[in-house]
This record gives sequence, structure tokens and C-alpha cells, in this order.
Amino acid sequence: MNYDFYITPQEYERAAQNGISPAVLEVRVRSLAWAKDRAISEPPQKKKRLPSHLVKLAEQNGICYRTFLWRVNTLGWDPERAATQQLQDRKAQAIKAYEKSRVYPREYVEMAKNNGIPYDTFRRRVKSGWDIEKAATLPPLTSREIGLMTKGKREKWIKGIFKK
Repeated sequence: MNYDFYITPQEYERAAQNGISPAVLEVRVRSLAWAKDRAISEPPQKKKRLPSHLVKLAEQNGICYRTFLWRVNTLGWDPERAATQQLQDRKAQAIKAYEKSRVYPREYVEMAKNNGIPYDTFRRRVKSGWDIEKAATLPPLTSREIGLMTKGKREKWIKGIFKK
């Protein structure tokens, strides 16, 4: 591909009529390899000037200039809000993210803890189909209770076989 890097005086004039400085035109054509028609006709982007009193207000509130610009330009916040809303604490962010990713409601996990049920037992009960409230309230069975329960099930099973 043959590319023309030479800019004629007439092209500089056309660019100037469109509000494009010679330096910008040269960067567009020679460094960015834009087509000459586009480089001459496309107006430069206007930078958003932020009021200096809001920049100072942001700095007084502990918000660095880059964060302030990011809030206004990227997030689309009102400059007043971007300068005054405090930064979120990292611990608060982590807690918020943890709460959003929570699988089981906090009140049931606390209820299980208060009833002496370990979290893993509560989780296993819910995963195996238990009602969440029952999983959080029924205290853990002792070895003896488990043995009696299995003995009772075994007796029912034996009675079922010999009924015939």
C-alpha cells in the first residue's frame, strides 16, 4: 500500500477551516496513518473543562484528580457529585461483595450457629434437600440418636420383608 505523508498547503488551510491545527493534522496523517480526507475533515474532540473550584473541592475531600475525571467522563457523574461523594473504604467494598455472593441468608446461618450447628453441617443439610429452617434449627444428633434412628429404620425394613 502506497501511503502519502506529504500534506499540501491547501490541505493545511482546509484543516484550519475545520478547526484542526497543523500539529494535529500532522500527527493524524504521519503518526496515526489516518486517511487525509478524514484527518482534514473530522473535528478534534473537545476536552471537557471542569470548574477549578470543583477540582479543589474534590482534593479537599480526598479524591484525586484522576478519580474525579474518571467519575465525570467515564461514569457520567455530575461534577458536583463526583467532587463530594466520598471514596468507598476497601473493607466496606469487600463486605459488600461478600454479602452479594452469599448463598444462604445471613439470618439462617446465624440461627444455625446459635443452635450449635456447624456451618458445614448446615450447608450439607440444605444441599441434601432439607428445609432451610429445619436445617438451621434441628440440633445435631448424637451418635446414640443416630444409632437408634438407624435401628428403627432397620426394624421397619425387616418387618416389611417378613409381612408376606
